[in-house]
Amino acid sequence: MKPNWQAFATLLLSALAFSGTTDAVEGGLVHTNAIRTIDLRSLPAVTEQIGVVVQNVRDSKAIKTFTVYIPHTKADRLAKVTVHERKSGAELQVSKMENEPFKYSWLPQPIEYRATFLQPLQPGEKISLNIDCVYLNTIEPRPKVVEQTGDQTWLWKDDARLLWAYPIHKEKTVVRTNGEIKSYSQIKESSKDGKSVTFGPFIGGEDLNAPVEVRFRDNREQLEAMTHRREYFVSHWSNDLNILEHYALRNRAPALDAFDKVKQTMSRFMKARDNFVKTLLVKVPADAREMYVVDEIGNVSTSSVTSRQRLNGDAFKVMQLKPRYPLAGQWNYTWWHGYSVPLSNYLRVNRNHHALRVPFIGSIVGSASQNEEIPLTAINTYNTAVSKYELRITLPEGATNVDVRVPFDVDSIRQMPQSYYFDSSGRTVVVVEHANVAPSAVDAHVLVTYDYSMLSLWQKPLVIAFVVFALFALTSLGSRMQLGLAAKPALTAKKTQ
Repeated sequence: MKPNWQAFATLLLSALAFSGTTDAVEGGLVHTNAIRTIDLRSLPAVTEQIGVVVQNVRDSKAIKTFTVYIPHTKADRLAKVTVHERKSGAELQVSKMENEPFKYSWLPQPIEYRATFLQPLQPGEKISLNIDCVYLNTIEPRPKVVEQTGDQTWLWKDDARLLWAYPIHKEKTVVRTNGEIKSYSQIKESSKDGKSVTFGPFIGGEDLNAPVEVRFRDNREQLEAMTHRREYFVSHWSNDLNILEHYALRNRAPALDAFDKVKQTMSRFMKARDNFVKTLLVKVPADAREMYVVDEIGNVSTSSVTSRQRLNGDAFKVMQLKPRYPLAGQWNYTWWHGYSVPLSNYLRVNRNHHALRVPFIGSIVGSASQNEEIPLTAINTYNTAVSKYELRITLPEGATNVDVRVPFDVDSIRQMPQSYYFDSSGRTVVVVEHANVAPSAVDAHVLVTYDYSMLSLWQKPLVIAFVVFALFALTSLGSRMQLGLAAKPALTAKKTQ
């Protein structure tokens, strides 16, 4: 049995709360009360909100920062961390600390984030904070194999106590689900109320428990974009912004014990529920044109695009893809689609300075509905988690002084040269990479600024014209040159009488 390092660390740190050695723990802060709420109602995203009261127990020194630990067991699924003051709602600046030494070197290294208070916390002063963490794909189906029409049952598991950087006096965990709770860990301090389970309260270092579990039913669709690449191609000559999206999608539902085509067809006509994703809905701009879909294995049997729609003040179109074989649990599906929009709707120009503002990521929704027409409101449903994302923006040839701004921290931003047809000096491609994209990123935009002169605009036509002229000149010159051996003049024999 593997040691529960997080539980051991929590016990150690909690014990310090009663040892009177407040400076032994980083910063001289103490958690007087903490309530953690696990929201499992927006799967595959799991939202963890921690309401905590923090007190400065130092005698004379104010404290400026607050540390949040993310256990190493969940770090690779973390999508977002934010910290707000509960009273004012103001968001604190949060920074990820790289290579920070962990005081307890014999424990696995957690991921450390540090929030900066808006005003230094004075000695004896208390402040209430909300810590919001979003994780993707942290729950698993249990059982892993079901019948085509069987219920989907999921398992959430975590430690009953949090890993804190400071002593904790009192804490509890509340888990909320969307469906019926089938079972949960029966520990000393646990209770069930409808669709929620409470673990705790735990006082200081007492009643430290092993990892707890909640098993619940939820038949809604859950998809994972294992890889998603979105590409923008900027063309000033044609006032065109071409968008291309590549998807490798997986249905996270439990696998089927056996696939029965007859049963699947019958459920479609009887409007019965099953575990197949039958339609993929892609939200595209209202001004999108020239839309297309490319499927490597030919699984798309039907594709269509709605007319211009409007919902909550947002204008858009919906591209509907219906696979010939619906996606069963644990099945994968790969394809790419594209379309064009007018560049002028996304680009602002001030002489030679250009500012391109485009959406960070597109949205896709999977639907298991048996109906031919899916309600328009379904397009705003979140049920696809992006595990690995790449954004590429190809700027026109001749763009210089490129600057990229993303409204949140990403894994990497880089620029690389790329040559296309008839390019002479190559183009700049902006590449943004990020793992575990938070649901809120759908509303985010990327701002790319660059300089692009009129000479750069005419660079490619002038180069092409020069090459064509040079070819004609070389052809003309070559036609006037004698490259072979000169023929000998014919000898005329003179007849002599």
